[in-house]
Amino acid sequence: MAGKVKEKNSEKRRVSRRYLTIFLFVMLWGVLIIVKMSIVMFAERQYWNDVSKNLIPANRTIEPRRGNILSDEGLLLVSSMKHYRIFLDFATYEKNQKRAEADQHRKDTLFERHIDEFARVINRMFPQYSVRQLRQHFITGRTSKSKHSWPLLPGVSRNLYPISYNQYKTLTGTVWLRPKNEGWFYSLESKISREQPFGTLASRTLGDMFAGKDSARFGLELSFDSILRGTPGIGHIEKVQNVSHMVADIPQIDGCDIVTTINVDMQDVTEVALRRELELVNAASGTAVLMEVATGDIKAIASLTRTENGYYEIQNNAVRDIFEPGSTFKPVSFMVALDDGKISITDSVFCEWGRYAGFGGGAVMTDAGIGYGWLDVPGIIKNSCNIGTSKLITAAYKDDPQAFVDGIYRTGINTHFEMQLIGTGAPVIRKDGYWDATRLPWMSIGYNSQMPVINTLAFYNGIANGGKMVEPRLVTEIRHEGKVVERIPVKVVRERMCKDKTLEQIKMMLEGVVDGGSGINAASRHFKVAGKTGTAQISQGAAGYRNGIRTHMVSFCGYFPADKPQYTCIVSISTSGGAAGGGTMAAPVFHEISEKVMARRILRSVSEAVDTVNQFLPAVLAGDMNSTRLVLRKLGMKPEWKESDSLTWGRVTLDSIQFRMTPIIEREGLVPNVVGMGAQDALYILESAGLRVEIAGVGRVRSQSLPGNSRFRKGDRIRINLSM
Repeated sequence: MAGKVKEKNSEKRRVSRRYLTIFLFVMLWGVLIIVKMSIVMFAERQYWNDVSKNLIPANRTIEPRRGNILSDEGLLLVSSMKHYRIFLDFATYEKNQKRAEADQHRKDTLFERHIDEFARVINRMFPQYSVRQLRQHFITGRTSKSKHSWPLLPGVSRNLYPISYNQYKTLTGTVWLRPKNEGWFYSLESKISREQPFGTLASRTLGDMFAGKDSARFGLELSFDSILRGTPGIGHIEKVQNVSHMVADIPQIDGCDIVTTINVDMQDVTEVALRRELELVNAASGTAVLMEVATGDIKAIASLTRTENGYYEIQNNAVRDIFEPGSTFKPVSFMVALDDGKISITDSVFCEWGRYAGFGGGAVMTDAGIGYGWLDVPGIIKNSCNIGTSKLITAAYKDDPQAFVDGIYRTGINTHFEMQLIGTGAPVIRKDGYWDATRLPWMSIGYNSQMPVINTLAFYNGIANGGKMVEPRLVTEIRHEGKVVERIPVKVVRERMCKDKTLEQIKMMLEGVVDGGSGINAASRHFKVAGKTGTAQISQGAAGYRNGIRTHMVSFCGYFPADKPQYTCIVSISTSGGAAGGGTMAAPVFHEISEKVMARRILRSVSEAVDTVNQFLPAVLAGDMNSTRLVLRKLGMKPEWKESDSLTWGRVTLDSIQFRMTPIIEREGLVPNVVGMGAQDALYILESAGLRVEIAGVGRVRSQSLPGNSRFRKGDRIRINLSM
């Protein structure tokens, strides 16, 4: 019995030892796991964070290339460019101590030997940073906690990617930024951003993207976002020979390109002319738009606003804001009245010498200066007479003012032109409602109605286009991979704005405005111009038109050449205080734009440059006389030989209108005189004589280091100096 108990206790002890051994083993294994976790979480945290950045998910979105925005001539106005941020790594990643020490020694040696040279290289690429500043930046990074990821450039925001693709390729080709184990190891972050190669030209019309987002803000970027954006693809990463490659499972579809009507040269001319006038008169803002008559294509569109740093495009005022057009509306009023037969072009009216209160309501209408007496309809338009316009229109439509508004709508000027843009302004021309005593008179001269300047431009363009109003157009084609996938046609708004007779009368009156009228500053000596000035006082909201300093919108709208119109242009300027007038502020801008636009289109025949009075005699170099004689005979000239028809080298002199040729005699052992020859002939003669020739300059030989006919030995050096 005792033996059995003893045996049982022995068995228990063996089992207990086994469990204890297993328990201790598990505990030890758990401690090791905890220790390893602690090492990974704390001691090796930075290492594994860096490793995690390089891990690539199995499936990745392949972003499509956003389409380009092109000018009418195919130039890039907006395109997608990749920009970079580079981070330097001054410390080793090696885990093995021996290899780590060797790698760190290599990096430290490279740093100490080349830091100054590297700073100079970066300074040449980014001159806003001095060499001293860059050197200190690198020294700080070497001892910083961020030495594994130190930015290449100091003070760069996390949202900025200041390094272009070309700069990136240049930098990574230097001895300092090479693959691991060859230079300083570096990490790279890239971002695709939209770039406008021509700077701020037409920037509000072209549009922009939200920073850091693939989302359009305004302009054509927003209007055509779905077309420009493209369709993303799906792919995965495969490693081939330890190099990662993206393999597309579902290929992306790149965005389409859009071709605009904007002409870079015309846009530049328009912006420069407008900015110059705004600075001259210290205006608050200004707009200028240039349109092609036949198609309605917008060749240039500029909207500049005064800022602390000058005039820049803040809003697209040309299509967004609505204003009372002022006197540029008077041709609309007369077109309606003439077309309805309410007035005749020969009608005259007494213009009250510039001050009239007869419309009622206590309102007093005035004209510039001392005003005018009796004027006929062309005279009213030519001098932009407010009283004359209002008296004629009021007399014609006082019993049926609604017919006047119906006539305005008939012209098409009330059309809401969306302009292939989002957020364009719509005209406000009241069609019905209560008509008090002042509404019709003031409406006839461009008040009590609001519209964007683009509507005024479209109206005048319709006049220039033979009475056909077309919608302003900004985009003509959509292309994908260079092929046209859609053409956007010209859209006709009105086939006939008015009767042909009325149209010719309006054209005649608009030409008179520029020919000695209020728009004389828009005239050109080279081609005919037609148009109309406008000056409108801007209402200050609830305060009306009498609130301290008066603000005016001055404008000029017209077309050129008036006898065969090609372009229509409107210039509108907002200014406060002092004298304001469309003829003195806006018309000069129109003049500059029209002159420069037409100058670039002039193509003259070469025959016009022929001088039929004076005889042209070419300059003839010394040298090969056989070639010279051949050329002169081809030009219809017969050179005179002085000694022999067999001479090879010679000189040409001009005696009156006759060329005379004399030979250059070569003597053994004497330096040839090559002064006056071209480089090819001089080189041939001198080297044939046995001289070694050095040439400096271009043109004909003006001097030679060894004088002509002086003695020399074969192999001597001679220097010949050439100039034009």
